[in-house]
Amino acid sequence: MSGMLIVNLGVIILFVLILIFFYIKDGESQRRLSRYEKSLDDLNKEIYKIQKFLKNNELENGYSEKFQKNLKEDFRNSINDIYAIIEKDREYVDNKLAIIEDKIKEFNYFPSSSSNVDDRKIIAMFKDGWSVESIAKELMITKSEVEFTLKLADIH
Repeated sequence: MSGMLIVNLGVIILFVLILIFFYIKDGESQRRLSRYEKSLDDLNKEIYKIQKFLKNNELENGYSEKFQKNLKEDFRNSINDIYAIIEKDREYVDNKLAIIEDKIKEFNYFPSSSSNVDDRKIIAMFKDGWSVESIAKELMITKSEVEFTLKLADIH
């Protein structure tokens, strides 16, 4: 009887701990959500002020459309410049990554299997039109070993 009581007490304690955990997490989520709501309200206020300012300027001087076109054009040019920089950096990173991969292949190349199957034989069979499955079956190695060898040779 006392064993069953201990088990029931343990289940109740576990349930209470889970409820406390969810209560704490819900409180954190609510605080975070309220910060987001406040930020959105602040942004809406700023947008309203900017719209009001633009409307007043439009009434004062008829340059609003010209200003908006220039602003849009400047914004597009800035975005295009950012894209160009990102693309340039991407090419640089890709080149560096390729160099690093080549060096890793040179220094850390291990045979793809312990049965000493010649990698050149796997590559030649693949180039002759053999499928990965048939090469694995013929050489009595796993399909993943064949794929690994072909990947290291940049073929598959």
